[in-house]
Amino acid sequence: MELMTVLVITGFMLALAIPRIDTTKIHADAVAQIIRTTLQTAQRQAITRQHDVIVSFDTTGEQIRIVWDQNNDGKIGASERVQYRGLESGILFTDPTVKGVSGNTITSPVSGANVGTLTNWPTLTFHRDGAVSSDAEIYVSIPAHGPKIYRALVLTQATGRIDWYRLNTSSNAWVVAGQ
Repeated sequence: MELMTVLVITGFMLALAIPRIDTTKIHADAVAQIIRTTLQTAQRQAITRQHDVIVSFDTTGEQIRIVWDQNNDGKIGASERVQYRGLESGILFTDPTVKGVSGNTITSPVSGANVGTLTNWPTLTFHRDGAVSSDAEIYVSIPAHGPKIYRALVLTQATGRIDWYRLNTSSNAWVVAGQ
């Protein structure tokens, strides 16, 4: 009888607590990890297949395009493999209303000194040595019950390293989240 009472009370407490759990931050982290994994996969493919892999960001359609550029011409050829990865509904490539990770004012959700374009989409190219065509910062946001939640991914040109950050909205400071 005591065990049944404990189980009923525990069930009641869980029924009250579960609707109050806000998973938005966890969801934002998962989105950042998905984008990071997509970029890391492109980098690995460039190294193993020994040709460029082009990654473009459709900032209005909220998707990523990956092109296996077999002839390294920087264009989408008829025989080249193209893959699209959409972001979930509500997830946006966006620029935060605060300074970016590097401290600069953000003018684009995908920014960097040498970020190119392919079919009017911001584009990065991973090369055979693992390097990427530009240092870059990529920003995504998720709507939340309070202020939007922002995540940033930062690519290092020479090594293709990808780190991601969380925006602490109370201090407007970026905090490293994953390496």
